[in-house]
Parts: sequence; structure tokens; C-alpha cells
Amino acid sequence: MLEILAIICLGGFLLIAKRSVVWALALIILLLPSYLWRLDFLGWPTTFLELMIVGLFIFWLIKQQRRQKINWRLSGFANRIAKPWRYFILTWLLVSVIALIFNFNLSALGLWRAYFLEPILFLLIFLYSVKNKEDRQIIFYGLGGLVVWLAFVAIWQSFTAWNLPAAYNEPNIKRLTAVFAYPNALSLLIAPITAWFTGLWLSSKHKSKELAYLGVIFLGILLLVSTKSEGALLAFGFSLLFYFFFAKIANKKKLALVIILILAIFLTPAKNYITQATNDILQPNSNQHTSSLAVRSLQWQETTELLQDHWLVGAGINGYQKMMVNYHQITWLEIFLYPHNIFLNFWVELGFLGLLLFITLMSYLARTCYGLIKNQHYLAWALTLAWLTWFVHGLVDVPYFKNDLSVLFFILLGLTILAVRDNKSNSRLL
Repeated sequence: MLEILAIICLGGFLLIAKRSVVWALALIILLLPSYLWRLDFLGWPTTFLELMIVGLFIFWLIKQQRRQKINWRLSGFANRIAKPWRYFILTWLLVSVIALIFNFNLSALGLWRAYFLEPILFLLIFLYSVKNKEDRQIIFYGLGGLVVWLAFVAIWQSFTAWNLPAAYNEPNIKRLTAVFAYPNALSLLIAPITAWFTGLWLSSKHKSKELAYLGVIFLGILLLVSTKSEGALLAFGFSLLFYFFFAKIANKKKLALVIILILAIFLTPAKNYITQATNDILQPNSNQHTSSLAVRSLQWQETTELLQDHWLVGAGINGYQKMMVNYHQITWLEIFLYPHNIFLNFWVELGFLGLLLFITLMSYLARTCYGLIKNQHYLAWALTLAWLTWFVHGLVDVPYFKNDLSVLFFILLGLTILAVRDNKSNSRLL
């Protein structure tokens, strides 16, 4: 029955793709949580998100090859992906294949498809299909719509406790999850998007768009507060602080709102937080009543011991929990899927080469965002705030290794590549 329903939904999706590939991309973005719909499709375990991406790629490939619009060569002007990004994508895929081979099993193969192969397929369609400002606005609709419908689900959940796990409901601290199984799954997805729309709003010169952006920002912040994710709120606050110090804010109303948001995030809920956080990281309490940050610190210490013995190849894709058994000393603490630190995450999953590649990418992205700001590109601050929020939150969490989050990573990367392409063609699309 589920297979039949999936086929019907996929058929409807491909009909939309036939009319407009860009609208199909926006629909995938709108439905990023559809990876939660897991099914066996023709005997193959998959998710509906995967079906949409693979189905769209096959449809797009057939359509584009027929018109001979794709250039697969690494060199050549006709290739729509500039060389630095081209080499990164290929190296990223190669490193992930090596990590898969090191710890090969069917479960790891499924995760490799979801976290590496399919997001790259999505990126290829994105870069060849999103061609102008109107196309990008459609992508923005997808991102904004995602925040809006998740916010309404969370509001409904707040009143009805629908889909709210007992661990996150009263008498415990109430933390909303919307359609997800835990609060951080929601905050990791929403925080960079909220930062993105904050950057759009701060850079916008159109009153009608400003109101729409503000609406998305309000709902995004509402979601972040409802998850009670300190990491997400502090990451978002840090990006605002960065903007406050380094941007020239001409609009006094926007400046006032930025200051209010910064004060609300850093002062109201975070008294003595910096001192407590420092103690939790440097001298974590190992009893069961310790803080979540102290738990992270204990986990990082054990992961560091693992990497001392396996620094070159790490644990391989989906190999961390199994390998960590030999290094796990704090028995009351569970072994998580990942180390919950952005550098350690990539190191244990992709090995030292993957870590170096990630650091190289972050450095290149920082220089790229600086160049976009310098050239006053209209997406410069949206990209900068989104990447900053993503990165800072990742210092204490896992912002990549999940179906929706890996696609979100490549959405941001795709928008960055398009913005760089604008600069090179002297078209800022202001």
C-alpha cells in the first residue's frame, strides 16, 4: 500500500518537474523532512526524499542530455561549475567512497547514498537549473515554506502533544520537535535557514519582501526557542553579533532590532553561561546529573583517544559506535552516533583526508563570503550568516550527517556558487 502511495506521489512530483525543474527543486526543499517516510520501494529500502532526488535526477538527465546542455569535462568554459568547486565536489565524493570501503556494509552504503551521493546529485541539478534571480526566489519560497509549515506543526504539537516524545514533555522540560523524534533535529535544520532569511531581510531594499522575510524570521526564532536548543540560539546570536560588528547598518530600525535580538539571546537566558560552559568543557562533571555540554566534553575526550589510534582513516562511514566500544569508559553515558563536534564528526567518518578537505572548504567559504560582502552582492550577508550559524552550531552538534541536513549543506553551497558566478560575470542582481 505504501509503495502504491509513493508511486502516486512520485508521479505527481515528476509532473511538476516536467513543467519546471526549479519548482521541483523548491518542492524537495519544502519537503526535506520527507526522509522520515521510510519504505521498501521495489524491494529496495529507501525514503521518499531519496525517491524525489533520484527521480528528479534521472528525469533531468534524460531531458538535458537530449538537448546536449551538460558538460561533464573537468575543464572547459561550458561547464557551469567553476574549477575550485568542481574539484571539491569530486574530491568530496572520492573521500566518501574511500570511507565507505573502509567500513563497508549495507547500512553504511545506505548512509553514503543519503549523505553524499544524493545531495551531490541535487547540487548538479540545482547549478544547471537555477539560472536567474527569479529562479532563486522560487528556491527561497521552498526554504521559507519549510520554516512556516514546521512552525505550524510545532504550535499544534505544543497544544496537543502530538508526536511529542515523553522525554521532551511535561513533567520534564518541554521541548518541541514538530515532525522529528528529538528537538535538535528541528533546530539544526531551522537555525541556518532563519539566519539566511535574517541576512536577506537586512540586505533587502523591497518593503514587500521585507515583511515576508520578517515573518519567516519570527517563526524560525519561535521554533528555535521552542526546542530550547542553546547551541542553535547561541549560534544564531553569534551570527547577529558578527553582523553588528562588521556590517554597515544604514537603517536605524533594523539596527535597533538586531541589537534587541542580540541582547535577548546573550543576556536574558545566558547569565553566567560563559563561565559555566568553560568549566563544562575543561573540567566536565562525570556524574549523571551533569550538563549537556559536559556530556559533549566527555564524549570528545573519548573520541580523541580513538583518533589517536585511528587518526588516518577514522572509523569509516557508520563505524563510530562500533569502534567506540573499546574506548568508552563512562558506562552511564550512551555511545552516540557521532562525536557532536563538526571537526571530530568529519574526522571519524571520513578520516584525516576528509578533515583536511572540510577545513579547506571552510577556509575557502570564509574568503568567498568576504569577497561577496566586499562586492556588495545581495546574497552576501544571507550566505555569511547562514554559514556562520551552521558552523558555530556544529561545534557542539552534528549539522551534516542526516538526510535533510546534508541536502541543506549543498543548498547553501549551491547558492554560494551561484553568487560567485554573479561576481565573475559582473552581475550582482541587486
